[in-house]
Order: sequence, then C-alpha cells, then structure tokens
Amino acid sequence: MTQKSIEIIKRYHKAEKLDLANVPTILYAHGFSKTVKLPSFFRTQDGFVIVTEACANVLKQFRLGESVLYPLSFFDIQLNEPVNAQTYYFFNIAELKSYLCPEYCTQELDKRSYTKHEGYQLFSLYHADYADYAIAVEKEVLACDVDLWQDPELNHSIFMSDELKKALDEAQLSDAWQLFLCDLK
Repeated sequence: MTQKSIEIIKRYHKAEKLDLANVPTILYAHGFSKTVKLPSFFRTQDGFVIVTEACANVLKQFRLGESVLYPLSFFDIQLNEPVNAQTYYFFNIAELKSYLCPEYCTQELDKRSYTKHEGYQLFSLYHADYADYAIAVEKEVLACDVDLWQDPELNHSIFMSDELKKALDEAQLSDAWQLFLCDLK
C-alpha cells in the first residue's frame, strides 16, 4: 500500500472530506457472480462505507452537510471487467458531532489509549456488545443540523436522525446498517 493510500484512509477515518482526486471510482473484488446482490450498506476492508444506488437515493433526500456520495463500480480483479451493471456509492462521511455521554453508556465501552481528534477521548465498543440503549447521547442530538454524522469520541460510529432511519425502513434498506436505539440523556 502506498503512503498516499495510507494517508487517504487516515483522513477518511478522521471524517475529513476527501479531495475528489483521492476518491476511489473503482473497487476490485474477486469471486463475485454477475448476479450478486450486495447489501444496501457495507464497509470495505479499509473501513470505507459503500452503499447501493437505492440507499444513496434515500440519503440524498436528507441533510448530509459536508458528507458526499461518490459513484463507483466493482471490477472483477481476475477478469478486469465490471462485476455487474450496478452503480454503488463511496460514502465520505465528513460530519463530526459530539453528543456521546460515555459515563451513561454500557460498561463494555472501552476507553482507548489514543485519540483521533484533538480534545476528545476515544472509546470503542466491540460489535457484539452493541444493543439498543448501549450508547447514551445528549438529548441535544434531537436538534442536530445534519441527519447523519460520526461522533469523534466513538470509534467507527455512524449516527443518524430518526427521520432518516424511518426513510431507510420504508425503503427496506435499514437492515444492513445494523441500527440501534440510543439512550437520550
């Protein structure tokens, strides 16, 4: 992996808006059949968020702030041809909002020895410990000016408004997101 690639991944994980020249337009895969149906939301090995066109169309109806959806294609690495005719989207989530209340979260919340964002303690939660109300957030979250964001204190977090969650439910696209209710404090 090149140093430039490493820097792009780091910037992405810090929720920074990437320069258009650094956004992937093609992802390579192997072993996919032409009829593969990918979930509406998934992460790549590098942690990039990818969504389907149907999911992107729902997201585009909401307040995304600085976050951007970029179209991309999947290519078969062995055949060097498109896996299918579908358009997917690289989701550059570039909104950071701090609402986490770690003192009210589940005891399984792990305090990290490093930070990603200056002035914020970083916590993480093992995926098996996620459940409704495991994460507590300030009630001010209800007045958030965007519908989807990351919290600088919760590693790999994605939070969304109730309105966006309902729209994903109505479009039958929310299952892949593995969404959990937060405890308002």
